[in-house]
Amino acid sequence: MGAADPSYPLHPIACILAATMLILVLLTSFIRQNWNLCVTFLCFWLFLENLTGAANTIIWSDNADIKHFVYCDIVSHLDMITYVVKPMATLIITRRLYLIASLQSVELPSKAARRRNLVAEWTLGLFVPLIVAGPIYYANQGVRFDVEETLGCTNDEATSILELLTVESWTLIPPLVSIFFYYPKVIVMFYRQNRDMHSFLNSNTSVSRTNYVRILALASVDILLTLPIGVANIVLKATSFLEQNQKLPFYWGWTFLHTHWEPVSYSYTETKGSGTAALAQIYFTQWTSPVLAFTIFGLFGITSEARASYWSIICTVGGLFGWKPTPRARNKRSSLGEIEFGARPQDMSLGDVEMGPGSRRPSFVTPEAPHGSRNAEHTSDDDLVHKSASSSVKETCRPGIEDAPHKSEGREHVAGSSVGTGAVIDV
Repeated sequence: MGAADPSYPLHPIACILAATMLILVLLTSFIRQNWNLCVTFLCFWLFLENLTGAANTIIWSDNADIKHFVYCDIVSHLDMITYVVKPMATLIITRRLYLIASLQSVELPSKAARRRNLVAEWTLGLFVPLIVAGPIYYANQGVRFDVEETLGCTNDEATSILELLTVESWTLIPPLVSIFFYYPKVIVMFYRQNRDMHSFLNSNTSVSRTNYVRILALASVDILLTLPIGVANIVLKATSFLEQNQKLPFYWGWTFLHTHWEPVSYSYTETKGSGTAALAQIYFTQWTSPVLAFTIFGLFGITSEARASYWSIICTVGGLFGWKPTPRARNKRSSLGEIEFGARPQDMSLGDVEMGPGSRRPSFVTPEAPHGSRNAEHTSDDDLVHKSASSSVKETCRPGIEDAPHKSEGREHVAGSSVGTGAVIDV
């Protein structure tokens, strides 16, 4: 029997690719031992959602059989967790990007303040999604789980005003806070301080305007993806409910919701018969996680240091089978895939805010300028001295393989007389 969805197997292929990309991003963070908490949350839960999404569409591509009860219980709650994690993580990311873009000192004054900040991030990124996927979801849960042909097992919330306020609103509130509080300030500061920022970016070897634009692109995820997705989900869900000529109650009642709680299945024909809005909601929701995963990989997974990490993985795996590839010499200015802002000498210190727990602070080395080039200019008549000076310059600037461990541990700050703490956005 063929698949009911005419687009099959496009979605499972996209989910598998998305899961692979996310695990690569997480692996590069593990190799560099440098973590960003909110990005790690987002990548981890998106990886699980895309993995189970691919399995769902393959297992139930041509049927709506109720089976794999324990698996469906886990997946239905996992979908609810990721539903809340996505807007929460982008809120935390946007806040961090605002702190960097402000170019102000955000060093927390005490260990207690840093501890409170860490608790706040864990609360927003983990505990709130778990609470929504646990007791709040259970209060609005109509049946144990749904099984939909072509989609697999999903969660089931009885649509009501209370459900829209306590469950669906999580895709609106964090993006709205992000857009109306943080994002405008980033744009305004960038506009007002354009000259200062241009001078700062050009005089700092640890950051480029390209990296700053990448930061702004990541901050725009709330506008481009999160908020429209949340609005569309609520509109499509309410429209689908009203198309069936049903009244929207404030709450269905505990007894009504938790009576006859057995799983329910729907064929693809029944789903299409429930209306165009319901079908559009299914497809829209189905593709949000792969699109967000592709966005994250596009921003973090194809940087120069990410590619170097992939090569390191290939070399490690190849070494297990006796393959010894030639090491690639890396440029000293490689950014390790991080978006790094060197500190202003007077007060800039974002390290504790932007570096995740367990991260290593980047060390900065201020090398002395080689004297060979000056010797070569003033002794142009002496070929031997000129040749010796040129050789000295080459030896100083050549990224030799022997220096690779030293280069990976530090980065140069050529311009400026002071060396400050860097602020890192990494994954």
